Amino acid sequence: MKKYANAKDVLPGNLYEQVKSHFTGLLYIPGEPTRDPGKREIVISLAKQGASVQEIANIMDVSTRRVNQILAGRRKRKVEYVWDE
Repeated sequence: MKKYANAKDVLPGNLYEQVKSHFTGLLYIPGEPTRDPGKREIVISLAKQGASVQEIANIMDVSTRRVNQILAGRRKRKVEYVWDE
């Protein structure tokens, strides 16, 4: 599961005020990119074995949304388009 924190609790006061002056609401700050080329294949393999999206998310330490994105991307790539002329 991803962890979320209140910016007021983790940022120094002056930085919090600066951020707040530019934006209010939910703000996502991405971490360092971690590309694991095998992660996508493991997710697909687990799905083929019948694991639920929630189980895959727990095993791979990703969100269920990410699991669904990976599986949807796989389905899109398998589709072959036939153009009628």
